[in-house]
Amino acid sequence: MSNSPEAPEDNLPYFFAKNTALRSIKPDDELLHPDSFAQIKDDSATETQYFGFSIPEHRIHSIMYVYWHPNLKVVSGGLFVAQGIKPTIVHAELCDFRTFMSDQALRNDLHDYRLDNGYGVKILDPNRRFHITYDAPAQQNSVDLIAEAILPGVMFADGNHFEQTMKMRGKLKLRGREYAVDSYSVRDRSWGKPRPEAISSMPPMSWMVGTFNDGFSFNCTTFDQSSHNPLLKGQLEMPDNRSLNGGWVWRDGKLGRIVTADKRVARGPGGLVAASAELRFIDEHGRAFNMLGSLLASCPIQAWTNSWSTINLMSWECDGMKGYGDHQEMFLNDYLNASPN
Repeated sequence: MSNSPEAPEDNLPYFFAKNTALRSIKPDDELLHPDSFAQIKDDSATETQYFGFSIPEHRIHSIMYVYWHPNLKVVSGGLFVAQGIKPTIVHAELCDFRTFMSDQALRNDLHDYRLDNGYGVKILDPNRRFHITYDAPAQQNSVDLIAEAILPGVMFADGNHFEQTMKMRGKLKLRGREYAVDSYSVRDRSWGKPRPEAISSMPPMSWMVGTFNDGFSFNCTTFDQSSHNPLLKGQLEMPDNRSLNGGWVWRDGKLGRIVTADKRVARGPGGLVAASAELRFIDEHGRAFNMLGSLLASCPIQAWTNSWSTINLMSWECDGMKGYGDHQEMFLNDYLNASPN
């Protein structure tokens, strides 16, 4: 994106399509999509699989991720599990995310794979149940989890990105201390697009999810709005009505596409970690929601060197209910150089 508010969106390093419709997912969506890359010659063509879990009462949060580059025949991935607020990913109590591994690890597709670092996922029932494992005896770290869908998957309009609310149950050993895991999480899958690493000018982007109970979950992806972030004025500015990339909400048995959103983020020292967030949105059914988020844990990650992302665990409040979920934010070079911090 250039500095013009009319700049085309296809210059972004990656983004989720503005969803004009939503549909359910199919069992085949669970597997790799090599045919979707037939016309993409860019080396940055990618397919991803993301899971996560948290233990909010202990301020423990995680990311478990596979990042396939089919044109390079390389896979990146692994996991981190961090307690509290960390300055870098390497400070996480469990950190084993590797950048360059052969994609031979995916020779059996995503049915049952294990990366070189020992992280593995087995599909027990497509779109429904997964077994996730990792073991590092020398660090006294291990993960043994069952991920089970509690809501149908939500496919975005472009047909190559979906999200799904899961229940994560099992065991975590973190530096020798054992914890029971029983949490909600929103997973996602993406494929069929390049993710170019070229320098790009854009405001901070937030991927916000939260789950309150088995029937109430949301996702909203938005850029910072110029009206709420003075650092955007004049150079990274875009109209507030273009800041929403997409989102959805499940409540009372009904899925709704988010059509308008307003986001305010209060970031702490350094301007990178969200101390709190307020998200107001309206869905296609006219339902209005006000989400208030408070930070519990945070750990940064760099999917590529020209970006910086913070993976935040938030405690969300809505209509007198409490839930938990991610507030992941991506920052790029031009924005960080505009910041006085």
